[in-house]
Amino acid sequence: MARTREATANGAASRYLRTAYPVMAWLAVCYALTLGILNISQALGSRLGAFASGVEHHLHLATWQGPAALPVILGAFMLFLAYEMWLRKRAALFVFCGFLIAQAAADMSRGMTQRAGVVTVCLAVALLLAAPRFPARPDPRSYRRFKAALPVFCAVFFGYGVLGLYLLRFQVGLRDHGVYALAYRSVAVTVGETGVAMHGWAMAFRVSLTAVAVIGFASLLGMLFRPYRDSDRAEGERLGRARELVRRHGSDSLAYFNLRHDKSLFFLGEEAFLAYRVVGDVAVMSGDPVGPEALLPELLARFREYCLARGWRMGGIGANGNLAGLYESAGLKAFPLGEEAVVHLQRFSLEGRAMRKLRQSVNKMGRMGYTMEFMFNAGIPAHVRRELTRISSDWRGGRDETGFSMGLGRLLAPEDPDCLLSLAYDGDMNPVGFLYLVPMYPGLGYSLDIHRYMPGTPGSLNEFMIARTALFLKSKGYGELSLHFLALSQHYREDSPLEPSRLWAFAAGKLDRIFPIVSSYRFDRKFLPGYTPRVLLHQSAADLLLVAFSVMFAESAMQLKRGQT
Repeated sequence: MARTREATANGAASRYLRTAYPVMAWLAVCYALTLGILNISQALGSRLGAFASGVEHHLHLATWQGPAALPVILGAFMLFLAYEMWLRKRAALFVFCGFLIAQAAADMSRGMTQRAGVVTVCLAVALLLAAPRFPARPDPRSYRRFKAALPVFCAVFFGYGVLGLYLLRFQVGLRDHGVYALAYRSVAVTVGETGVAMHGWAMAFRVSLTAVAVIGFASLLGMLFRPYRDSDRAEGERLGRARELVRRHGSDSLAYFNLRHDKSLFFLGEEAFLAYRVVGDVAVMSGDPVGPEALLPELLARFREYCLARGWRMGGIGANGNLAGLYESAGLKAFPLGEEAVVHLQRFSLEGRAMRKLRQSVNKMGRMGYTMEFMFNAGIPAHVRRELTRISSDWRGGRDETGFSMGLGRLLAPEDPDCLLSLAYDGDMNPVGFLYLVPMYPGLGYSLDIHRYMPGTPGSLNEFMIARTALFLKSKGYGELSLHFLALSQHYREDSPLEPSRLWAFAAGKLDRIFPIVSSYRFDRKFLPGYTPRVLLHQSAADLLLVAFSVMFAESAMQLKRGQT
């Protein structure tokens, strides 16, 4: 009977802790955030400073009185810790709780309210119990550097501080010359609580000691909280496994782009994988996972645990909007980012009134002597490869290939035998432009990767190349030709089934002056395509902006030219 009661009590305690841990974890984040805001408010003075002082008086939070720079530094440090704890980094929790305990001990040693200090220490200990909710570990290589640098920093700081204060002891009027007392005074000098007159050389020493502390402390924080990096690159055996899965399950137009070399790969056994790139603290997934549909929920769940253990937020770009239910079950939210223009080849033709303008452009190029040749990558002659590389280099103007979710990042590589080259010649049989397309398996169609043309060619060359390529693929029995991603197109496309937003339509119009957004839509609609929704994935509204910036860096959006016409 006693054992039964003990087991019942243990079970109740276990359930209580499972409920309390998430609450304590969010309390730690909110507490650090509050301290950051209050300390910065303290430095601003006026009403905000008075408000912060009032809160400190009643709640005895760890705010710093003194020169404006000190509360700002502490506030920024607290905001930084709040962010790192939001990423569930255990080291951030330990640093935060250690700071609270040290601050409480210092306050009590100076004769401040004992009760408030005890409460702060108890709160810090309680927060430490939530450590299981902070599974993220530091980057191993950076953490090794941190462990090596920490004793060096302590030795340099305290050695310089003790020696400097000892040499200046008569000038500043220090009575206690003990090593411990001088070490304690070094910390006090750094935070502005000297208790002695500092002028002349003493003031210069104080500034230099503070600089050593700030630079050293910032360096240590950088090592301890450097974003986790792994080396699961798409290369060697891993790339071979991914390539085989793409051949079996790569029906989506973006699936082949997961074989880009600068992406990392996450596998669920041998049956499914997803591609991603870590930008800052965000693991940006590319397109949709590849594998049997029944395994994708488990794949996403495992990847989320993988990200949590490394302190990454989970995001994605180019995911199929028709799979929103799959991503919602994995705890992800979908922001409608735009649509992908896809030509359904079995319905495509240059005949009919709707295709009149396109037909005229294509026929005009034909009368001018322009022709097309189609070659799969495995059979492209060496001299053609050299010529196309030159055309591509001239078109880029010395810039590197960019892109992420809809770019392969390489051209005419032997490892891509199924890629298709659509090569355009002028009337003198000189190569003047080309399309490079990646396959959609198994034999479903092709997706446009690279679109290049020589400067000075007629503007109709673009329509000519795509139209002829579509007709070629149709003759070979393929079903789809994916063209371009059209950002925010659901808000300005005339035949959109969704209720457009005037705000987003206005934003798209303004952005079109920088990126080919609306202009790409106007070009693609000549081919009467269908539209596949594409979404931006994020875990919560709080990190939508963070994921958006990470995606911009992943895509190199400021340099991206794909889709320009």
